[in-house]
Amino acid sequence: MPKGASKRGQVQMTWSRYRKSKLAMLGLVTVSVLFFAALAIPLFKDYEMAIEQDFSSRYQPIGAGHIFGTDQFGRDIFIRMVFGARISLLVGIATVSASLVAGAFIGAAAGYYGGRLDEILMRIMDVFLAIPNTLLAISIVAALGQGITNLLIALAISQVPSFARVVRASILTVKEQDYIEAARALGTSNARIIARHILPNAIGPIIVQTTLNVARTILNISSLSFVGLGISPPTPEWGSMLADAKPQMLQYPHLILIPGAAIAITVMAINLVGDGLRDALDPRLRN
Repeated sequence: MPKGASKRGQVQMTWSRYRKSKLAMLGLVTVSVLFFAALAIPLFKDYEMAIEQDFSSRYQPIGAGHIFGTDQFGRDIFIRMVFGARISLLVGIATVSASLVAGAFIGAAAGYYGGRLDEILMRIMDVFLAIPNTLLAISIVAALGQGITNLLIALAISQVPSFARVVRASILTVKEQDYIEAARALGTSNARIIARHILPNAIGPIIVQTTLNVARTILNISSLSFVGLGISPPTPEWGSMLADAKPQMLQYPHLILIPGAAIAITVMAINLVGDGLRDALDPRLRN
């Protein structure tokens, strides 16, 4: 059977298992809707509408010309929520992508070569793992300053050790297989063996870890913005919207309930996708 046909068959089997889970499909639909809304919003609304203040329209109720009402500065909450989704999702994906590349490089080197290099790299990763992700990110942001770029750097660094561990463990499970020994015997370079033979066959746990880390990153972005160390106002971001709404939460509870619900739903949906992928990619479930 051609190699491409075999890969297509594996993808189809994985998808077949995945869609058997109603919760996983619910998570996928929710995430897809969020992505579509976040990517399409500039086609319908201008970004200035998310940050422009109109004090004559302060505290408009839900549905009175505004789907989610307006905040204390007269800004449309719905528009700010959707633009906030762009920031949370895009920064989350960019952060996880950067940490995945760095973690994959470290974990692949440690797992494939082993020995002293493995010991040195993993002990360094253990030092970072001893510090909670959020605390490490707070320390880095405090040192670098606020801003999307610094936030991305801080969160990416804090997640590199977990990716390095997952990649290393995945490589250790496949690097002694017969096809790897055959590739070595044919004189294939180590870099090519890792890139073409080992990582593709250890991709399942890496995909699941990546998905779950996106959810964790979105939560960390909101947490850091809430305490004033993430994305600064007036940029629309769910965590900073929560922080802005604290003084009015008793009089206007929707100001804090709406962004809070958005964070919870998004994180839950991405976790459901990750759980579905974990079950679909579990080798023990293969026929």
